[in-house]
Amino acid sequence: MLAVACDHQVTTLAGKHPAKALARRLPSRAWNRLSAGVGAKGQRWYDWALIDIPVDVTDPKISSGHALLVRRSISTGELAFYRCYTPTPVPLATLVAVAGRRWTIEESFQAGKGLTGLDEH
Repeated sequence: MLAVACDHQVTTLAGKHPAKALARRLPSRAWNRLSAGVGAKGQRWYDWALIDIPVDVTDPKISSGHALLVRRSISTGELAFYRCYTPTPVPLATLVAVAGRRWTIEESFQAGKGLTGLDEH
């Protein structure tokens, strides 16, 4: 899983499009409310959607395992994007859990920097 910018180009059956343009076209039924894990203020709830990305656009029936995961803030509507690859299909909740680990990892890095004094440089 890799966080990408909103203008990250994604190749679909309809050509190349920025991630944010693909997210705008998603129907309301594509969004699922899931928690990205526990944060400092409790569960971190967002709306999530998954867009499958074919590797071979000439044969869309072949599952590639590549996808664009989209996170939408419930309060502001702000979007975040993640490129994903799974060799076998996994549930959306699993991808959300992986994306949610980023917060924990960044918190650990920050704490480690503080303990070693690296936050001073």
